[in-house]
Amino acid sequence: MAQRRSLPDSQPKPWVLGAAGAKVYAISAQNGSGELGTAALIPKGDKTLVEVAIVGAPAGVAQPTHIHTGTCANLDPATKYPPAPTTDGVSATTIDVPLATLIGGGFAVNVHKSGTELKTYVACGNLGGS
Repeated sequence: MAQRRSLPDSQPKPWVLGAAGAKVYAISAQNGSGELGTAALIPKGDKTLVEVAIVGAPAGVAQPTHIHTGTCANLDPATKYPPAPTTDGVSATTIDVPLATLIGGGFAVNVHKSGTELKTYVACGNLGGS
């Protein structure tokens, strides 16, 4: 069984970024995983930096992290935008999508258990709104 870790002080944490125009959304645990955290969306011109921070993530396990169409309650299983996997509770990726598109509604960020267990969702957060 993989050891679970909290985020080390040296890791980026979106809740302390203070970046102009950044939006931060809660990510809740699913399927009894105990993994929860935040997704920060930071505008970078016509792109968006997506930073995911998960507490309770297993150490050393790359957990595929995707943005899907829909909500956590009704998620389209097809990946819409693919940020980097969350490893040791952290993912940071700039994607070729403007922030306005992501927060316009109808998207959720989803964390999978592992690359071999994609059908098991361990955390999810709806994007959009204020």
